Amino acid sequence: MIYAVTEIAVFMIGATVVGFLLGRLTKRTAPKIVAGEETAELTAAQATIKDLEADRAALKKQLFNEKERTRQLAAETTVAEHSVDFAEERRRLQQAVDDAEAQADRLRATIAERDSRIAAMSSGDAVAHSEPPVDVGYSSSAGTLADTRIVFNNDEEDA
Repeated sequence: MIYAVTEIAVFMIGATVVGFLLGRLTKRTAPKIVAGEETAELTAAQATIKDLEADRAALKKQLFNEKERTRQLAAETTVAEHSVDFAEERRRLQQAVDDAEAQADRLRATIAERDSRIAAMSSGDAVAHSEPPVDVGYSSSAGTLADTRIVFNNDEEDA
């Protein structure tokens, strides 16, 4: 038993020594820095590394900006959503135009009726009272007051 243990220990020590010697013989030597050409190459390599790091930082910033822009574009409304908004706005504006045209028609009718009353008053005919004016969005009492103070020419004003 002692023989077996001794044999294993001797072979392990022998393998360690052989491995150590092979490692020493095949070891790569570190390059020695000598002032001159190699220093210039080292300086150039360091400058290149700095440039590459600056480029990397710029690319990271661009990537961040593009991610932010992509996020903002995703949050914006799409063309379909805009067209729905525009269609609703168009309907609302069309309704406003229709309402304004109806108001203008009522005002034209009121003006035509007043013109006929003015023509009847200027010709001396009796003015027939019609039904009360329809509410067209202005004060009818101010119009009635204005009708009673109509002056047809400057000569009548002085008299």
